[in-house]
Amino acid sequence: MRLRAILLILLFISNVFASDFDIKNLTQDEIETLKEIKKQGQAHGLSYSLMAIAIKESGLGKVMVNLDSKDFGLYQANIKTVISRQNAKDTAWNRNMLATKLISDFKFATKNAIDELTYWQKIHKNDWTKVWSSYNGGWKYNSREAREYSQEIAAIIRELKKIDV
Repeated sequence: MRLRAILLILLFISNVFASDFDIKNLTQDEIETLKEIKKQGQAHGLSYSLMAIAIKESGLGKVMVNLDSKDFGLYQANIKTVISRQNAKDTAWNRNMLATKLISDFKFATKNAIDELTYWQKIHKNDWTKVWSSYNGGWKYNSREAREYSQEIAAIIRELKKIDV
């Protein structure tokens, strides 16, 4: 019960402060977050994908909870996918514990996003348009919504490459 209350408070706070993300007006904290994401993703060749997904999904941490879709954290990982990847039983306790960890543990959230991207990278044989589509739509990567998501990630990456992060 306590974890659920924390999640609801975080949802309220994130919705109060959520705003459209503007890559041209990054704060110093946002730049530092991008630098840390870039550093964590370099060994996997995923820096720009991770940075773009964090921007698209959570506005670099402004919106860390989506109870409608049950996505959590900087990269808005779907809790059912995380439970499966962690080989955990799907219980309310595990959902709450892992959702809280996705929100509060940068390295856990980033490792989870890396695992998700590398999974789809293998499935789609490095076809990044499909990889990004699957990050959003899973096996429905050809849906209009997933294809649009992929295009948005590509556009964010193009913008990121123009700035020095």
